[in-house]
Amino acid sequence: MSEPASPHLEVAAYVLGKLEAEEATAFEDHLAGCADCRRQLAELRGLPELLATAAPDTPVPDALRARTLAAVRQVAARAEPAPAAEAPPAEARPAEGLAPTRRPWWRRRWLVVAVAAALAAVLAIPGALLLADRGGGQVTRLTLVAAPGAGGRGEVTVTETAAGRSFDVRVEGLRPPPAGSLYELWAVSPQDTPQRPQRVSLGTFTTDADGRAHLTAFTAAPADRFPVVGVTLEPVDGNPARTGPRVLVPGPSG
Repeated sequence: MSEPASPHLEVAAYVLGKLEAEEATAFEDHLAGCADCRRQLAELRGLPELLATAAPDTPVPDALRARTLAAVRQVAARAEPAPAAEAPPAEARPAEGLAPTRRPWWRRRWLVVAVAAALAAVLAIPGALLLADRGGGQVTRLTLVAAPGAGGRGEVTVTETAAGRSFDVRVEGLRPPPAGSLYELWAVSPQDTPQRPQRVSLGTFTTDADGRAHLTAFTAAPADRFPVVGVTLEPVDGNPARTGPRVLVPGPSG
């Protein structure tokens, strides 16, 4: 009997060590007479080493896990073929000695495709890095860079919920403010100008001797009106308006 044109799913499972002992032995016997599987095996030999170089495991937020699994189930429900009305022809049946027809989930071709499609839908998000926190809110990570003539940088994690936005800000390389001054964090409109200010203060802060600061803030101001984050150097004069120079400004999106 001629070998099937499509690659056997057992090749990847064999390379990754996912076959049970009896299945591995049966596949090795099959491999001796199947040039197509030997070619596939040679192409996948480096897969375990490649996976070993991947980024370390990161805990997946519960909300993101639930949405991803739900997407997988939806795609799988559409992709799984309907049961055949009659037995498949002999050439479509597995070769003798190979794995049984009922395969584990990781060896079903349609589910592999479903998982890939669902993950692509979850991860294909342009612009700033978007995630999901454990409370189900959307999380945006922004960068701050030094304004002309200033120094330092910052990372801002913005979590959007039904109540508003919380900001987790980490700054480094920003020297302590001069006496009588503080740094001020703002949520800013893209149309903001000194003549027509459109911004909301998120609080003031200072930095330590190493130029670092970590602060949190919250605002109910709408994100669509004040999406930009920035830092200025302000005098401690009781004036709530911005009067000082910009220090940290938005950097490029991730």
